[in-house]
Amino acid sequence: MTQNEQAPAAIAEEADAGRLEWIDPLTDFRPDEPEESRVIVDPFNHRKKREDGEEDTTEPDPGLIASVDAVGVQQAPVLRPQVGANEGKLGIVMGQRRMKAARAAAEKAVAEGRKYRKVRVIIREDLKGVDDEALAGSMVENVHRAAASVQDDLDAAQQLALMVDAKRVPKARKAQLAAAIGRTTEELDAAPRVAKIAPEVIEELWEQGAEFDWVEQADYAEVEDVPNALWKLEQAKRKDADEGNTKRGAWRQAMQALRAEKEKAERIAATTAELAKKMIPVIGWPHSWQYSAARPLEELESAIGRPLTEAGHNETCEGHAATFDPADGEVVWVCRDFKKHGHRIIGAAQNEDDGSEEADEKAEAEREAARAEARRVKANNAAWRSVREVRQAFIVDMCQDKGEAPADVKDLVLTTILAGRYTYTHYVTGDYGRLLSTFLKDENLKHTPADVVAKLVKRTGAKRYWWLLFAHVAGMYEFEHMTDEAWRGKKDEFGRRKPIEGETVEWLNFLKKHGYSLSEVEEETLATAQQQAEEEARRVAERKERDARWQREREEARLKREAEEKAAREAEAVQADESHEPEDEPDTEPAEADDE
Repeated sequence: MTQNEQAPAAIAEEADAGRLEWIDPLTDFRPDEPEESRVIVDPFNHRKKREDGEEDTTEPDPGLIASVDAVGVQQAPVLRPQVGANEGKLGIVMGQRRMKAARAAAEKAVAEGRKYRKVRVIIREDLKGVDDEALAGSMVENVHRAAASVQDDLDAAQQLALMVDAKRVPKARKAQLAAAIGRTTEELDAAPRVAKIAPEVIEELWEQGAEFDWVEQADYAEVEDVPNALWKLEQAKRKDADEGNTKRGAWRQAMQALRAEKEKAERIAATTAELAKKMIPVIGWPHSWQYSAARPLEELESAIGRPLTEAGHNETCEGHAATFDPADGEVVWVCRDFKKHGHRIIGAAQNEDDGSEEADEKAEAEREAARAEARRVKANNAAWRSVREVRQAFIVDMCQDKGEAPADVKDLVLTTILAGRYTYTHYVTGDYGRLLSTFLKDENLKHTPADVVAKLVKRTGAKRYWWLLFAHVAGMYEFEHMTDEAWRGKKDEFGRRKPIEGETVEWLNFLKKHGYSLSEVEEETLATAQQQAEEEARRVAERKERDARWQREREEARLKREAEEKAAREAEAVQADESHEPEDEPDTEPAEADDE
């Protein structure tokens, strides 16, 4: 083409845009009464539920209904005139969910005494009787919606993140904005995190059918590499829904556990890399040490009875290796074949004549049981420390309550302060400001200076005084009764393990009553405490029964002894009476007179 030649002008083909019309979502659209409805779902709508028993995916979600209720239907649905038995009606080709959301929003508005919005629709006369084109259009819309939704979500999150960062959006405006786009204020706060999610992560959630909101998507992206993370989070979300927990209690517990798993995996990976540099082999954790040639060094000694150390074993034994305890991810030094390298198990019989095979198996089984218990203790210790963060975050939320404290909160506060327990007095004489500042979200309270406390009280409304006291009492429970060993009971001064404290049980049950979702280790703690209480009650009952039986036997013995003594006394009395009776006098006749 020469410089003087001109390119032919591009011709823009006009498309049939249809005509606009306003539809009343209550009177014109009656999904449950299609015979009486002016607007029906087109028979060739791609999202139409076709057979009984099929899952209906056309229902609007709460987010869409909230959006329509706030700002109306922004994208006009497409309708076409019907033919045949439905002559005179309009069929929805595109936008069935939007129409249903509009009807749901209208019903809600009427119930609340508010006005509702009509829906602006596009009537496509050119599609009347053209079923194939109507079906194709419906399919294209839905396919493109599914394909574009991932990027649309990320773009929307990015825009909201920039907007929220650039402005200090008031809470009321944020709530209004969230409702307009079918999101919550919590999701708006999560927008910066969502904006950083890789598109393939959200694509995976779509493919798996996981219905996660922005907060949940951002959380999942954080722990997606942890095995079974998606399944565990779906289970947690289902549990929250079943229990009506609106504070994501089970979700938070699941996320904390997954974060701990991720941290452990990262620590193991970093340590493995360091061991590789030192040319130290890493073996897998045996399913059972009893049937493994390897043994932990802490269970071994040299041929002459000396304990094995990591440094010495590494220098002198070719079997030196490392493994990772699955309970906490910590390194365990091992010998890969202790018999081959001349080591022996501490305390085990060293010669065949020293013990029987049965005794050796019993001893090994006891060691395996001890290892299992040690792993359980490690795992629970780690879980107990990890869950503390979630529990104390819940307490922080409680302390921010703007309303009047319920009666049981007041009862707990007064009972704790007035009873004068040792743990309370011990707590208030120590550094209790740390937890108080945590629960009230005020760093200035760490050392509880009088002027800071006075300012806090002055700026706090009288209605919230009880929550200040509750934060104080909560600190006592957390500091004194939720220590690292609280899940299995503290030790006394002689090193003996005591039962789980009643205050630990009381505190967990109190938080649970107020909506806190217990973790597995906390549930196990309550179950163990219940078992201990039942065992103690059984022991008390047995002791009472034993005492009562002893009392009965003692009473029976006393009665028997008294009866015997009485019988003896009566026998003696009889004998005494018999010994004091007068002797029979001989019969005497008066002497006859001589003269007779």
